[in-house]
Amino acid sequence: MRDNTGRNDPCPCGSGKKYKHCHLRADDGPGANVIALRQSEHENAVQRATDWLTSRHRKAYQAAFDAFMDDLWSDEGAGIDIEPEFVEMLAVNGGEWLLSRGEMLIKGELRGINAYLLSDAGPGFNAGQRHWIAELAEQPLRLYTVTDVRVGDGLTLVDALDAHAEPLVVQERSGSRTARPGMLIGARVMRLSSHLELSGAVYPFAKLREAQALARVRATLESGLHSDNIAALAEMAVVRAWVAQWQEPLPLPDMRDTASGEALLLVTDHYRVLNAAALTQALQSQGDVSGDAAQGWRRELQGKDGLVRSLAAINPGKHGDRIEVFYRTQTLADQGRVWFDSLVGATVQFLTREITDPKGAISAARLERGPSAPPRAPDLPPEVMEQALEQFLRRTYANWANEAIPALSGQTPRQAMLTPAGLERVKGLLREYEAGESDMAASQGRGTVSYQFLWDALGVAR
Repeated sequence: MRDNTGRNDPCPCGSGKKYKHCHLRADDGPGANVIALRQSEHENAVQRATDWLTSRHRKAYQAAFDAFMDDLWSDEGAGIDIEPEFVEMLAVNGGEWLLSRGEMLIKGELRGINAYLLSDAGPGFNAGQRHWIAELAEQPLRLYTVTDVRVGDGLTLVDALDAHAEPLVVQERSGSRTARPGMLIGARVMRLSSHLELSGAVYPFAKLREAQALARVRATLESGLHSDNIAALAEMAVVRAWVAQWQEPLPLPDMRDTASGEALLLVTDHYRVLNAAALTQALQSQGDVSGDAAQGWRRELQGKDGLVRSLAAINPGKHGDRIEVFYRTQTLADQGRVWFDSLVGATVQFLTREITDPKGAISAARLERGPSAPPRAPDLPPEVMEQALEQFLRRTYANWANEAIPALSGQTPRQAMLTPAGLERVKGLLREYEAGESDMAASQGRGTVSYQFLWDALGVAR
């Protein structure tokens, strides 16, 4: 049936569909889902297309590229000193965007660049190069989360906005050397005869930019526009969110108390001690308070999830006759003040309440130390820090397998792992935890704390 029928021509069977969506697969042989290609056949396809455009239609192509850049780069970003690495990535990604979605003015007519390249007027591509250029238009630019990295070989990706989409194993030699589990990227996944491969243009997102990027693209997909318009706008939303990382201030994380969900607020009540012995006696009489006058006291409560959380920390003050009572939220502070004052009575005299917004504190630290300065680690021996962190992690993640996780679309790990797509997302989350811990351990000069206890709790093999 095939003869000389082009991929985008009407199918000869009379179905009304394009040939590529109808009998192309059957004509390519049993089980074939793409044109059979050897990887070497599509090499230099983008370079061949770009060279031809810049030699035959230099002014038109340059005008299209400039218009695309002007549309992306806002006036607010005009004076920003951007890194050379980003400039290079912007040129690569912008060039691929034009080959897949761009338009340019040819003899007074606005034409799609991809279709023009594949027309009879286009350059002389070999079969593999022609297929690659066609795939650039066929495959969407989507957001993916990296769940596994095989250095020098490839990546495993899951769709960041579709929790039910099957994981994709792609060949990617260069990107696999810098990607990390948990990283959010925008990419086109190209389908070849024997494997999947990234197109070349990749849009990586910083961790604190991920939520913003996902929200922008999700809002576009849920806008209610025509499906064709939504697809194009969603791709552009990925690009705009990626560029915005260099134009907009870095958003501060939403800091909330794990137990209550209330916004974190560092509240410290300062007291003068009038009767130290009576104060100690009053605190020691409470079953939920532990500690002593030298090291301070801690009031704790065990929740329904089995985790023990602090309600208040009562510490020695900077002066010998002072104490400080610390709370992590406004509600805990208001309730704790009533409890503490009624318990200790006239043994202390209230002086003042100090309130610090952690977001403001982080902003001030950035101004003082610079935005790229690493966080300060506590001054403890490495072995002590490692032991303390391991205990902390085991307590923090004691019920992790049965807790709803936002990164798993609100499912618990046990629920998510019931499907292949969900299982890969759970594994990716564990690998992300481990990669982060490995980096932190290296920066602090200590041993790495193992997350094997979480793999074991789920019964999941690596």
